[in-house]
Amino acid sequence: MTDSTPVFFLSYARTPGPQGPDADQPVFSFFKELGERVARLTGVPAEQAGHVDRPDTASNEWLSKLTASSVFVPLYAPRYFTDPLCGRQWTAFKRRVGPDYGRAVVPVLWIPHRQGTTLPMAALDIPPHLPRESGAEEQHALDRYAESGLFQLREMEDDDQRAYRAVLGRLAQRIARVWEDAPRRPVSIERLTDRHGLVDAFAAQPSKPPLRITVVAPTADRLPPRRDAASYGPDTESWRPYRTACGTLTQQAFALARNLGFEPELIPFDKAYMSIVHERSAREPVVPLAPSVLVVDAWVLSDVMIAERLQHIVRADRPWLAVMAVLAEDDTQTRSNEERLRELLERTLSRHRHLREMPRTARGSAARGIPKADAFAWLFAELAKSCYLRFLDSIHEVSPRPSSGPARSHGVREANE
Repeated sequence: MTDSTPVFFLSYARTPGPQGPDADQPVFSFFKELGERVARLTGVPAEQAGHVDRPDTASNEWLSKLTASSVFVPLYAPRYFTDPLCGRQWTAFKRRVGPDYGRAVVPVLWIPHRQGTTLPMAALDIPPHLPRESGAEEQHALDRYAESGLFQLREMEDDDQRAYRAVLGRLAQRIARVWEDAPRRPVSIERLTDRHGLVDAFAAQPSKPPLRITVVAPTADRLPPRRDAASYGPDTESWRPYRTACGTLTQQAFALARNLGFEPELIPFDKAYMSIVHERSAREPVVPLAPSVLVVDAWVLSDVMIAERLQHIVRADRPWLAVMAVLAEDDTQTRSNEERLRELLERTLSRHRHLREMPRTARGSAARGIPKADAFAWLFAELAKSCYLRFLDSIHEVSPRPSSGPARSHGVREANE
């Protein structure tokens, strides 16, 4: 082992302000004590057992040390999970080890979280608890550690000092065991940073934009004339038009939406109809709630009331809405009734698909009747992205503008810029 390959990397949140170096002295003392114990257990020189950033450490030195460290030792404390540098170090080590990186993380409960708070999502599966001991004295030390944290145990005397030394020994043993199985070979800095840079693992991630999905199809107890129940179930979500596809159409649509980065939401037809068609006044245009995709079974158009509502939706001509009609070619009954079903689609959705003006657009193809599951997947992806961009334009147009100064973008757009 060389000085470029420390056994462990100690990650901590620096105390802000001019008193920071002095305030962080307990961290450096703990690091020295831990390093000495790890050195004895692993047989490496104490000065090579670990790395910790100090006030005089070069700003980028931590990254080169992390590329070679086998074990990551974060000091859990409330401030640790709000420090961007700690979050970036966590991300770097995760990339250094790979998906199973949690096995190479030995967290230290430095300062317990306040009551009622929890670890951030990135650290939920890596709690700082140590395994229980059978001996009364050892278990007492672990109980004190869980209650007070290592920082407080270190500052106390007598009984708590014994507890501190016991926990220190247990942490060193865990680090040594992990080191035996962890990767020793350093990786390149480029592998850790890559073109995306190092993001803060603890930062709140921007919420996914919603995508409203409405399925308009019969149910097994309310079938159109001359239609069997093989493709249907107790609700519209049970509809499975493509016999060769896995799962229901709703499941397929939700999976596609999530793969595109959306958070899908299933909206009943009645609710979707009101939000799409309703117009309060000419001066108050409808404000879209989210981009929407309406998936229609051609068979349901024999229901006059549903067909009329769909015509109203088509006439509303919402740019952030796409209508997709399903005409599955692997359904024998659909194939034998194809001519009649296409006439229903023509009568109901002709305005939406603009057959004469745009016969080859994704919207036109989707409204004409989609024969195969793979075509449905492709068109769904194209239309969902298109509806989202048009949704952003729509809310930008109806957002109130200040009387003076530059216009501000709507919040949804700001979150994605």
